[in-house]
Amino acid sequence: MAKEEVPAEGGEPKKKSSLIKIIILVVAVAALGGGGFFAYLKFFKKAPDHDKQPLVEQPVMQEMGTYLVNLADPGGKRYLKVTMQFELTNAKVAQELGKRSVEVRDKIIMILSSKEYEEIGNPTGKMTLKKELINQMNRFLQDGQVKEIYFSEFLVQ
Repeated sequence: MAKEEVPAEGGEPKKKSSLIKIIILVVAVAALGGGGFFAYLKFFKKAPDHDKQPLVEQPVMQEMGTYLVNLADPGGKRYLKVTMQFELTNAKVAQELGKRSVEVRDKIIMILSSKEYEEIGNPTGKMTLKKELINQMNRFLQDGQVKEIYFSEFLVQ
């Protein structure tokens, strides 16, 4: 027949086995709870609402055309041909530029024709020219601003 454990000192083997069962049960419950918490965070957590974030207007690109001007070099033998696009803060500025296109073209031509080759013949000079154009445009625009100017053609001859 089967061997029965006989407690030597008042039933200690039963206490050890019940203590082991309790420890295993506590560890199993903790593991299941941790796994459930992880699954909740990973799979069931509500995604953040994108509707609550403020809407940022997308910048508007405006083609400004090609400009061909004589440079202010002594002798007047050099010319500059430049095609540029303006990055604007909003669509209202594009409308304003369209309405005031004569003023805009005049300002751009005056700035470009006042430059000498030494001023714009290097990357630093081109960046300075961009900044000057941006500042001059933003002085008289009322509905927004020019954020950046991009040269798609820049030829000095």
